[in-house]
Amino acid sequence: MAGLTAARLLAADLDVVVLDKGRGVGGRMATRRIGDATFDHGAQFVTTHSPGFAATVQGWVDDGVVSPWFRGRIGPSGLTGDDGHTRFRGTVSMNAVAKHLARELDVRTATRVAALGHDDTSWQVVLDDGGHLDADAVVVTAPVPQALDLLAAGGVVLSPGDADALSRIAYDPCLALMAALDGPSGLGKPGAVDPADGPIDWMADNQAKEVSAVPAVTIHATAGYSRDHWESEDALVAHELLAAAALAATAIPGAVQIQRWRYAKPSVAHPEPCLAAAHIPPLVFAGDAFGGAKVEGAALSGVAAAEALRSVLA
Repeated sequence: MAGLTAARLLAADLDVVVLDKGRGVGGRMATRRIGDATFDHGAQFVTTHSPGFAATVQGWVDDGVVSPWFRGRIGPSGLTGDDGHTRFRGTVSMNAVAKHLARELDVRTATRVAALGHDDTSWQVVLDDGGHLDADAVVVTAPVPQALDLLAAGGVVLSPGDADALSRIAYDPCLALMAALDGPSGLGKPGAVDPADGPIDWMADNQAKEVSAVPAVTIHATAGYSRDHWESEDALVAHELLAAAALAATAIPGAVQIQRWRYAKPSVAHPEPCLAAAHIPPLVFAGDAFGGAKVEGAALSGVAAAEALRSVLA
């Protein structure tokens, strides 16, 4: 979300290339199919708290990219009341939002960056396949630990202040389970629960969400459970989460998968919406760990990153 937002703004008058190690765009704006079932297994919805992002989302509504899912907060028994914020879902899927942003951009998927290095004026982006690209400036929206690994591989030394600020950022992991069911999930409208205790942090019915044609649930484990079971076998994680959801009997064998989100959400964020590195060619760090979490925070970070680059490239 941050990278595609920045790219769309910068591409108006600059040559922009987006590199994504995934097979498709979106990162945690993720959707997967298992047979006839479809799962939003990363970000579950979009909310708006700022006028600028609200206008952006309204544009997505007008374009048919997102639709209202529900209004209010979710608790252990489903919807608990109206808190003034509409939760928007991708009309087709959450990943469709990322695809909408990526249209007409030079996006190169399945492209893994191995290192970021620079001379006194420009950057060299070294790829895993041995190729490289030269750039006047770079926006890095990978999780900060991964971004720092790329810079270290390229021999880049950040200023003490930047290195300290980035070292303070931390993330919680999340084990996400996707399970196709042979019957209804049992979740009432709008098709989501947020348990008060136990290993489950969030569960959603993708069919009730109008994403999947058949019954299919996404379960996000709590950060604590995810951290404790990060190295556990998929089968054990699936057994325990399905048991906690009382869905062990209805999950279809062979149609259950686990996704490991190592950097699922920031637990300690940088206070500003991006960080422009000092004393090196233009480099901006952005993402949901800068300024504010969730989809909106990532998008606003992308806007800030684009503005920061324009100020030095103009």
